[in-house]
Amino acid sequence: MKYAAKRLLGALTLGSILLSGMPVMAAPEGEETVPEDGLIGTAEMTGTEDAVTDPGQEELKRILSGLSWNNWRIAYQEGVTEQEIAVPYINKDGIVAYGMVKLYLPADSSDPVPLVFVPHYEAGEYSLEAVNYLRHGWAVASPLDLYGTINNTLLEDDLVFNNAALYTLRHLPQIDPQRVALAGSSAGGYTALMIDALQLGSCAVVANYAMVNPYYTFTQHFPQIDRFNRKYTAVSESGETTVIFPTGGAVTGCFQVTPEYFPGGKDYARWEELSPIGLCSDLSAPVMENHYTSDLLIPLDEVTRLGGYASAGDSIPRGFNTHMSDRYPGVLGRSFAELLPQNATSMARIMIETPYDEVTLPYDPQAFFQINILDDGPVEAYSGHYAKADYVFKDDSVFLSDMFARTLQNTEILTIDKAVLLLHRYMGDSPQLPVHIGVDETVYGSVTVYRNEIVEGLARYAQNHSYAELESVILQAMQAYPEDTLLAPAWNEIRTVIE
Repeated sequence: MKYAAKRLLGALTLGSILLSGMPVMAAPEGEETVPEDGLIGTAEMTGTEDAVTDPGQEELKRILSGLSWNNWRIAYQEGVTEQEIAVPYINKDGIVAYGMVKLYLPADSSDPVPLVFVPHYEAGEYSLEAVNYLRHGWAVASPLDLYGTINNTLLEDDLVFNNAALYTLRHLPQIDPQRVALAGSSAGGYTALMIDALQLGSCAVVANYAMVNPYYTFTQHFPQIDRFNRKYTAVSESGETTVIFPTGGAVTGCFQVTPEYFPGGKDYARWEELSPIGLCSDLSAPVMENHYTSDLLIPLDEVTRLGGYASAGDSIPRGFNTHMSDRYPGVLGRSFAELLPQNATSMARIMIETPYDEVTLPYDPQAFFQINILDDGPVEAYSGHYAKADYVFKDDSVFLSDMFARTLQNTEILTIDKAVLLLHRYMGDSPQLPVHIGVDETVYGSVTVYRNEIVEGLARYAQNHSYAELESVILQAMQAYPEDTLLAPAWNEIRTVIE
């Protein structure tokens, strides 16, 4: 079956699954309807940091990670313990490599605790997000000090490593495998969504200004930022160089599109395989995506074409396009929201009144997918992920608390497309997480470890739901794709273990 047709079928099936088994959450209080003046039409829209030591590298690190580094609002919790873990994985060259993960455990934690895994970027112990999670009694883990080394390998080695890290963390005795959530920002939001699409075992995903369409970001939008920066470069008499998009230019330099690390510009199928928008029907955990209207780095159009400003701010030079084209091939010209089932998706707008707002992120108790649009005005030349919201703390703990209370049993779904993806992974066929034969069968990236991961996930799903329900989804997958010769052999092996 053609890839686009497969995704269309998957989206329709996902909608029907969610209607029959939606996770129910407590309704948020105090939502207000916000006028839409100056904004593209929406459907039912409602609505820090201390100085760092290095104003250059540290500020860029903060912008890229999306984390807040000030603990003045939320007191740091005494008694937190930390552990560094070396995670082995097989890289794209077929070599066993190691990445470091730091795990923070809350004070006085004796029983297995929930885990919030922050992929791709490091979540320091003094970031507001990490402190807030620890105060709730949740463990926090993230890659350790990888800034500057992982962005160019985002779509390959970094994706494998972050999956390997989570696989390792799930097996620690301190972690409750029924209560694991993913929370990432920007490229980390991309990684969080990709992890959820590629494996089972997460009961929630928080993605802040996630890059959901790397084809548009890397081959269209970032080159546009660089072109305008070259055009508007100015040098003062003192020799100081200024560009029109200062933050944008700094960030694009961290993601260089080279054949070694990224697909070719016209390898559209590969871009879809490596994009959350290409794997929407494989998502299995409730997703909350939070995005600013003023985002220059990842324009709002990647997530939704509703709720943004029709025109950019006055600081944007004439001719710079702040909206994503709908003419790219396949799903590459579609927004994330356009590919989600409408009957399972809710959107809300939150007005950012001052740069010091503290926002409790709302969500619809009947929606599996929640898109929160944080309105801080139109895109500006000085924007990063936001223009006027430098000190806003986005509190997602109410959402995560509900998801942890429900556990995997009442949050996780298994779609037909997800079942197909997992069975293909079991057979060694995965464009996102390739199998390496004959390297080391004890390391993530080998067929043995991949198969263990998939069997564990499916067995856990059968335990939380029933074996009959699991088997029913697999049989539906075989009926939907009768020409797929990998499904039956994979299931015949897996079921002998699960039964």
